[in-house]
Amino acid sequence: MTTVTIPVAADRGARQVRLWANEVGKGMRLLRRRWPMAVVGVLMDAAVYLGVNFFLGGGRIVTELMVLTLPALLAVAIAQVLAVEGSGGIAEEINGGTLEQAQLSPIAATTDVLGRVTALALQGLAAAAVLATGFLAVFGLHYEPHPSAVVPALLIVLDAVGYGLVIIALTVRVASIGAITHVFNMVIMFFGGMIVPIAVFPDALEAAARLIPTAVGVQALNTTLAGEPLSAAWADGTLPLLLAHTAVFVAVGLWAYARNLRRAKREGGLSPR
Repeated sequence: MTTVTIPVAADRGARQVRLWANEVGKGMRLLRRRWPMAVVGVLMDAAVYLGVNFFLGGGRIVTELMVLTLPALLAVAIAQVLAVEGSGGIAEEINGGTLEQAQLSPIAATTDVLGRVTALALQGLAAAAVLATGFLAVFGLHYEPHPSAVVPALLIVLDAVGYGLVIIALTVRVASIGAITHVFNMVIMFFGGMIVPIAVFPDALEAAARLIPTAVGVQALNTTLAGEPLSAAWADGTLPLLLAHTAVFVAVGLWAYARNLRRAKREGGLSPR
């Protein structure tokens, strides 16, 4: 008699990967439909950034300051897309009843949300690339990056993903999440290095600012963009803090989303509010 062993775990893992890829593809298709709003978001980020720089420069553009704060603008653009679009997408599905229907799918809750934030991270990266290209070309900004600059750049994206996961998790639990999201985004904008580098803050404020999503990543990225190796970012403590910050935010975001989703199922919180 011949027995056949079915690799259930492997098959389940492959299925979850396919479902994750489907979520990413769905997100990218939605972006193609809503590209005008993405363009408006990029233009608004650029206008706010230029207005602040013009104000701080006393009526002129200060390119020296721009060199130090442009990486923070790109980080803010990514974080805003993940928070605003992620929260809005989940809220729209709750109000439309489709998030409740999605619970009948074999896709795991964490796989579903990871697919969502992956697509949003790609959208945020596209917005950041447009902003970076425009400012570098128009204002002639010059960097001499160390090749290792890619490491803090990727960690900034992951840190923003963790922030987006936390906001999405709160959306499942809190009905009035819109105002909270905008407050958090403003905090990242003003204290995350987009206005002035956080190194110029008083010590206590700098220590607090380094806990804000993407802020410490911008510090590490600025170090490598100045030509310093990654070891310099490790020696000054920014890279270890960035690694810990990213890991905590992603883990807490995934845990909170799964927990709030289970609670919402028990209490009927996935119905239109």
